[in-house]
Amino acid sequence: MWQRFKRTPILTADQREICFNYNEAIIWKSSTPINVDHLANELQLEVSAARLSRRSSRFFNNISRRSHQITGPFNSSPFPIFRLSPLGLVFGKYSGKPRLILDLSWPHDENNTSSINDLIDKDECSMTYSTIDQAIHTVLKTGPKAFLCKCDIASAFKLLPIRPSLVPFYGCYWNDQLYFFVRHPFGGRSSPRIFDCLSQALEWILLNKYHVQYCQHLLDDFLTVDCSEQESLRTMAIITMVFKKLNIPLSPSKTIGPVTSLEYLGIILDTDAFEARIPVDKINRMCNLIHQLSRKKRCTKRELLQLIGHFNFATRIIIPGRSFLSYLFHVSCSVDELHYHVRLGKEARIDLSMWEEFLTRWNGRSLFLESSLITNVDLCLFTDAAGSYGYDGIFGSKWFSGNWDDDFIRLAHHKRNITLLELMPIVISAVLWGANWSRRRIIFYCDNQALVYILNKRRSANSIIMMFIRRLTLLSLKYNFHLMALHIAGATNGIADAISRRVAVCTKHLQFSLYSSSSFNFIKKLTRRYWLLSLAPSTRRSYATGLRIFQQFLFFSNIKRRLHQCFDEQTIQYFISYCIGVLHIRSSSIRSYLAAIRYYCLRIGRTDPLRHSNGTWKFSVNTLLKTAEKFNSRSQRHRLPICSKLLSRICHKLNGSFFDIYWDSLLRASLCCAFYGFLRPGEFTVNKFNASRNLTLSDMHINRNSATFHLKRSKTDRCNYGVYIRYYRTNNCLCPISHLHTYIKHRSKLFGHL
Repeated sequence: MWQRFKRTPILTADQREICFNYNEAIIWKSSTPINVDHLANELQLEVSAARLSRRSSRFFNNISRRSHQITGPFNSSPFPIFRLSPLGLVFGKYSGKPRLILDLSWPHDENNTSSINDLIDKDECSMTYSTIDQAIHTVLKTGPKAFLCKCDIASAFKLLPIRPSLVPFYGCYWNDQLYFFVRHPFGGRSSPRIFDCLSQALEWILLNKYHVQYCQHLLDDFLTVDCSEQESLRTMAIITMVFKKLNIPLSPSKTIGPVTSLEYLGIILDTDAFEARIPVDKINRMCNLIHQLSRKKRCTKRELLQLIGHFNFATRIIIPGRSFLSYLFHVSCSVDELHYHVRLGKEARIDLSMWEEFLTRWNGRSLFLESSLITNVDLCLFTDAAGSYGYDGIFGSKWFSGNWDDDFIRLAHHKRNITLLELMPIVISAVLWGANWSRRRIIFYCDNQALVYILNKRRSANSIIMMFIRRLTLLSLKYNFHLMALHIAGATNGIADAISRRVAVCTKHLQFSLYSSSSFNFIKKLTRRYWLLSLAPSTRRSYATGLRIFQQFLFFSNIKRRLHQCFDEQTIQYFISYCIGVLHIRSSSIRSYLAAIRYYCLRIGRTDPLRHSNGTWKFSVNTLLKTAEKFNSRSQRHRLPICSKLLSRICHKLNGSFFDIYWDSLLRASLCCAFYGFLRPGEFTVNKFNASRNLTLSDMHINRNSATFHLKRSKTDRCNYGVYIRYYRTNNCLCPISHLHTYIKHRSKLFGHL
């Protein structure tokens, strides 16, 4: 009876070549067995008739009849030991989509009886989900106008069967009859972790077997990012093929791409505008919730957590606002039950007012922040304050300066808070120059450790400091920058101290002095750049190649010394012999590589490794170079072309069993077209596909008895006008037309019609 439920619909056995080299233990080791012995000792027959509405009753009956997720009904249990849990039907708050839940956490709050979830190891089932930050970081690396694809696995948990020995513990009671889940239900602690193992395997296959450029997943949602539309089309075709081979269904309504704008994890990613957006309806929903709670002095914990959830969603792209969630969450933790009331104090209501002020003016768009960090030193941005002088700031050639108001300085001294004085010029600089910091992640060096903590946490017990912090946060939200702080010793913060004490500083000397405090890194970069500019571009490329090959030689020879320690005469001899005997490089190329080594040695201040001080060649180097010239003069064996007899044997081997039917047909068609079209390898094979240079399906016109290919670029086509190659039916085993039709037939089965 149970045989058809033991098998997964995923075709793992028939498609093992896709998963070759993948560690299967990673997938299945976390099947998360339940502590059955513990359960059997305390087990009693727990019968729970879930109170479902008439609509819910019809939904459950449809699932039990049509789905392989549930087996039953049974008048009595087919198992000697079993466990029943309550059923529930949860509807999406905004979508209204129903979802059947098996409450495996029942019974709640009972010390004598453990639930099924209590008996599943919490640590073993813990997992880390991918975030929208990872997707944005990949888009930043790929660049503007990247193409996105998204797909969603349909009926995700229903694909994975429950281990047969655990089926008795996934039971439910409905209409005086027993049912048992044979596929993983919603409500199990282990279900997400087990399904994520499948998703990890799928991601590994796409990245390692089919070389998809980028892929990430969150349970059943997959996202890919590609540089061009052609690569993105290829990625979507590969995903469709792999999932179809494994019999994993995709949701047609949630399979999107390639596009430059799509919604992922509730956030709209737009690579054209290089921004992330929150849908307008969600912003309006947050504003309504804030408006309702900000007028109250008390609210239930459920209401506050609902608002915190919306804030947490918004801070996926509003990074500076993340710090203002901690206080509201702390308020929500003051009570235990969801229906208990919490007190919204003055600080909480001020935070809500700040959110409301920002959201009412915000258009829902946020430009992607740069992935790299930049310091205030790099921006030539310095601020500081002194109690006896005043406050000052400088940003490039711009500056401000001011004296303390008597009441303000009296208040600061009364509170004994120099932090307040040093915070004020930072806020003023954000007001004046924040528009110039858009998309920046700025690290602000500061010699006040208390201020560093406050800037990073965005929270202080001092109400006046919090007023400035909220102002700074609103400015960072408005201008889309993120400010962090890092503590440095006061002795190394001389420029800021000089500014606060009104010491006159020349701007050019200031820029130099700030770099000198970092061990002349800037001067080093300039020197390295000027060294490179002394060479012609072609010479620079040739020297870079020579130095790279020399480093490869050191690596493969297991010479574990620093590069500048490897320029002795003996190592140079070994390198020349390596180029002659292993790489078979011509003597002219070897001389070019040696010139690169000589140039590098002279640049770092070492002596010439090839010549004596009088300019003559060293004997050992000169002798080996003469040997290289002798090897070049010898006749070399030329590679012979593939003849028709050899090609026939190759095509005979590619009969559908060498790789698979699709790949074998693709190789046969490629080889036969290359043979009859006299194509060079670079004209029909590529390391990295580029639609503007390489052959695409739109360049192929295939008829019954002929075909025409348009090569966009060819070695014989100097002006890149394009070359047309025509093929005709030959009526033999190497006929390119027959192999092309066979390839298209198998391709259509996997990817659909052309």
